[in-house]
Amino acid sequence: MNTDNIEGSFNGELLDSIYRTSKKTIQEYVWEIERNNRYKSVRSNVTQGTILDDRSKLIDLYEACLQQDAHIRSVIETLESQILGDRYILAKINEKGKYIKDMEESQKIQGSQFDKIIKGIVEAKLYGYTLLEIMPKINPLTGKLNEVNIVERRNVLPDQRVVLKRQGIWLPNWDITSSKYNRNYILINSGDLGLFSATTPLILAKKFTLANYVNFSHTYGQPIIHAKTVSESNADRKRLANEVANAAQNKIVVTGIEDEVDIKTFTMSNSEKIYTGLIDFSNSEVSNIILGSESMAGGMQSYVGSTKAHQDIFRDRIEMYRRYIENIMNEEVLPRLVMMGYIKPGLVFRYSNKIEMNNEDRIKLYNFITDKYEVSSDEIEKEFGVIVGKQINAEPNMSLVSSGIEGAATRNDKGIMSDEEYYRRYGHSRGSNKITNFLKGM
Repeated sequence: MNTDNIEGSFNGELLDSIYRTSKKTIQEYVWEIERNNRYKSVRSNVTQGTILDDRSKLIDLYEACLQQDAHIRSVIETLESQILGDRYILAKINEKGKYIKDMEESQKIQGSQFDKIIKGIVEAKLYGYTLLEIMPKINPLTGKLNEVNIVERRNVLPDQRVVLKRQGIWLPNWDITSSKYNRNYILINSGDLGLFSATTPLILAKKFTLANYVNFSHTYGQPIIHAKTVSESNADRKRLANEVANAAQNKIVVTGIEDEVDIKTFTMSNSEKIYTGLIDFSNSEVSNIILGSESMAGGMQSYVGSTKAHQDIFRDRIEMYRRYIENIMNEEVLPRLVMMGYIKPGLVFRYSNKIEMNNEDRIKLYNFITDKYEVSSDEIEKEFGVIVGKQINAEPNMSLVSSGIEGAATRNDKGIMSDEEYYRRYGHSRGSNKITNFLKGM
């Protein structure tokens, strides 16, 4: 942390923390879970001299899995893609209870430093806690926050609400509940060991299974070369064995007239499914825990009938994360930013679009809306990137149909569209100037 001795920070001191990179095992995970559960009921009441809330080894396990497992990293990337960006705003609530976006203030919460705050809040659900450090210094080039940090978790005792200068040593420490630090530091504590406590044993088991799968492939992936000779001499047999071994590397073998060489292809049948099945199971469970659905994290294709169900579960889970972010922002972060003078008071953090829709659902929604309400062409352009202009289906001065479909003409109108087809497609005859549906060109 580079705090530059800002008042209300940890005096600009560096935290001493160790990341133990030894081989991680399920047994180590079990020990840490047992130890944390053993002291869960009493550790929050211990204020001096005793460290009962040291989760450094557990954090080592979490980060080892996160750094080494491609699937969970993909899952986290999918999650971040749904919670970051310009989807969130700062708004006021008018007398009708509607949220009115404050354009100028909303721009202040866009950018890399504010993304750190959002990610830190979400990580509190994954790791179990996050300590945010928000420095009041403003970047003169951007006019936005210059520095936001996530304090090293191995030095934070969330239930005891202190930060240790040296990991595993009680003193010196900083009481983050004191008024001195309350302005710049925000402790977000989920109250448990985080979602990673459920994904970690799955990933550790997967690593063990994957290692065995590699050995299996190495052993049985190469065909067995069977050589025969009529000679009873050990020297001849050794010669032939050396020639076969050399042939495996150089793809060439020269044998005696009565020697035979045969390649025995190994048929794995379903043997490899022991490993692939466990790996797929682990990936599926990790996706379900964090995203609610494995199909939303690049998993196996779902049956057509279950696709919508997976999407609904995924959207509900993302909505849960967004509500959690909104609550922490409005209860903890925004009051600090107001105290710093960074934003105006009376604003509410809110996601502008609660969930994204695919193009098909979006078109259906706009068809439904525009059949009943007027929609500006600017909104169509903003939503779909399509500039909506003047209708060009009809030629100027051509004969118009003023009645219903029974009296409609069937001529082609210079090869463009017949009046009957026009009515069938758009629901009204040519000559009507009323625009009721921009998506359909009506």
